[in-house]
Amino acid sequence: MSEFPFPFFGAGEAKYYMWAEIHVRFEREATSYQRTAIESSCPGPLQDTIDWSEGRQLVVASGLFLHGALARAYPAKTGDEDYLGEDGWFYAAHSRVERFNSAIESWLGYANDHCPVMMAYRGEDSDSGGTEFSRWHEWSVTQLPRLMPELEPILAESIATRQQTHATHMVRGVMSMARRSRAKTSPAPGSGAPMF
Repeated sequence: MSEFPFPFFGAGEAKYYMWAEIHVRFEREATSYQRTAIESSCPGPLQDTIDWSEGRQLVVASGLFLHGALARAYPAKTGDEDYLGEDGWFYAAHSRVERFNSAIESWLGYANDHCPVMMAYRGEDSDSGGTEFSRWHEWSVTQLPRLMPELEPILAESIATRQQTHATHMVRGVMSMARRSRAKTSPAPGSGAPMF
């Protein structure tokens, strides 16, 4: 039995530039009661967009000025200050961002208690410096072979219909994370170590 309840690709200490977005794919469609419970417990900064339009797929996202929402939603630790970046944008104190990341993980656990989560995904924001991935993310990457029978039809449908959906965006993001993870752990060519 794993210490992690389901794969969460992108788990860890994420940094954000303008906005945030989380994709959650459930094992089955949530009931209206479950949807209400999951929506109402979603971290406030992610309640600007709540989209169940693809059945088992939920997308929650912030508005464009995420850091302002973080400053209103979470207290900062003493001595940790909000600041203006060199680009002129307002940035919430690091401790506020940490509290937001923790709130996301708690909310995903709560959602899973109401309706089983197959997987969750948060893309890296390269404009902000990306994510310091946690063990939960690293474990999630090892679960990808088990998930492929569910994910391959999503990509096949996207190719057939030539339509990008929230689900295909999530699957492509997960595949990209897995490729980067594999590239980091693969031995260099010519090192004598076997390539997988």
